[in-house]
Amino acid sequence: MQSLTLNAIVLIAACALSTGATAQKTYKCGDAYSQLPCPGGVILDAADQRTSAQKMQSDLATGRDTRIASTMEKARLQQEKIDLTANTPPVKQETTGTAASMPTTQAKKKKKKTPDYFTAQVPGQKKKKKIPKKSARKKDESTS
Repeated sequence: MQSLTLNAIVLIAACALSTGATAQKTYKCGDAYSQLPCPGGVILDAADQRTSAQKMQSDLATGRDTRIASTMEKARLQQEKIDLTANTPPVKQETTGTAASMPTTQAKKKKKKTPDYFTAQVPGQKKKKKIPKKSARKKDESTS
């Protein structure tokens, strides 16, 4: 049983050592950067050259900025919710027997209903009107 545990530990350690991350070479080719060498390309050192204190300071600033952005997003969502409720029209209450209950001229006008889907139309093109069947029947009766 101990040899099985020892073998497992050795295997895990060997796998961990063999998967070490190595940096790839970065080449600067004119104004572009690449992992593949190019004619006239210059090898660049892409390692992080910050000290541990600088990295910690950067990480703290990133965390602070993330928290500030989160609170700003929450405030924006609350403001949008308030604006949405403020912009909804109030519910009309029915009044009977007064001039307010009379329909206005705007209410009498029929608004052209737009379809739920889009249909492209050529400007200046008019639809052909169908001949009503009643008039076609009258012509048949008059000819016989």
